[in-house]
Amino acid sequence: HLRILGWTIIIVSAVVGLVGTCFKNCRSRVSYLQLTFWKRYMEKENERFDALSVEYANKLAERNLKSFFENNKPAPMPFPDHKAWEEISAYYTFSSREQYYSILQRYVETSDFPPERKPILECETATT
Repeated sequence: HLRILGWTIIIVSAVVGLVGTCFKNCRSRVSYLQLTFWKRYMEKENERFDALSVEYANKLAERNLKSFFENNKPAPMPFPDHKAWEEISAYYTFSSREQYYSILQRYVETSDFPPERKPILECETATT
């Protein structure tokens, strides 16, 4: 009886997962290709975030260790404030109303940076 119960649970879980995936894809407001692009973008953004996080953590650790051992005041290091970390840590779901592929992109595109620090990623459409 336990084998039958086990196989029943496995089969029911697989069917529920399949139906849920199909339902989610059918009810999605974005196209399959756009959803595929979004997933790939998120993977790449996460990979780059991890790499840059390691790089910045190394620089910060190096700066702090040098400051400690050389008994100097540390050089200033640009770093996001707590509010920025809070904003990019929120959960994000793709929306066809906004042309952002992640919460990080939305933060960068809508933040009020000084002109010299404004990110350059504006896609202009050519009018002919």
